Amino acid sequence: MGEWSKSVGEEGEKIVEYLFENILGYKTLRKKNSISCNDGEKHKMGDGPKTSHGIDGLITVHSPLQDKVLDVGIISVKFTANEYPKAPKGDFKKHFKDLVYTLECYENSKLNSEINRSFSNVTKTDITGILVWASNESDLDFDVISKVSNMTVSSDYHFNRIIVLDNARITFFVNLIENVKNKFNQGIVSFVYHNSGLNALSLESKSYGEFLPIQYMFSDIIPLRVEIDNKVTFIIGVRDNFKYEDLLRIFSFVKSFDHLDSSSNVIITFPDYNETKNSSDVEKALSFFGNDSFKSNLTVTKHTLDFKNR
Repeated sequence: MGEWSKSVGEEGEKIVEYLFENILGYKTLRKKNSISCNDGEKHKMGDGPKTSHGIDGLITVHSPLQDKVLDVGIISVKFTANEYPKAPKGDFKKHFKDLVYTLECYENSKLNSEINRSFSNVTKTDITGILVWASNESDLDFDVISKVSNMTVSSDYHFNRIIVLDNARITFFVNLIENVKNKFNQGIVSFVYHNSGLNALSLESKSYGEFLPIQYMFSDIIPLRVEIDNKVTFIIGVRDNFKYEDLLRIFSFVKSFDHLDSSSNVIITFPDYNETKNSSDVEKALSFFGNDSFKSNLTVTKHTLDFKNR
């Protein structure tokens, strides 16, 4: 958690570099790109027509969730040294609109054409906008997304998908993945890719990899795999606080993963799990899943980094 606390006080580009390269596993992050604006009057944000759009970060990977698809993430960073606004919708609409206009022009840009030509065995490009709106002064677990989730999106906007990463979601990724890397510092940590029904070829070659798929960035459950000395530990990181009802669903979710290369142990982590308060709920939930190796090899724990669980 120390690295995130340090990075959030620096420039937005440092946040992008740390989050996407160190935490989410994108080693090919491209920074400080610029594309021409194709609709200067519509896209103007100030007095005069827009002439170009700056792109804070750009990620490109073969999709592990859909065969022959190139995943492209266009990253816009809106870092504030102050707290999030008490009424954040106004600022959020500006940030959102700025990213939408960038996405509209990116599709017809030379940069898009160059990137598509550089990848082989691709029949489709899936472009996602990623808005990183981070605050230095607000709490690290501050959830600004919930405060703007009912915003109306203009029918004049043309885009495929936009994912918003705020303090709370960034902190979830950092807490979970840094904790796993620290605990298994000699292990190989990978993200697990589920069977989407569209990735049969990808799963044949590998069902896990070094980067978090773009489509997982809005997920509240992140599956990880750690390999040490040919033994595999399967880890499910949960963003929400511990609840018995959610635990039952997560147990079923864990057992549905049948492509993990024979995991030796399963760990489920919550941000607030407390052994004294919650262990009886774990035992109760396990009683519904029979007397098998799943029960004996499972651990429920906490992934928040603090002095109580280091």
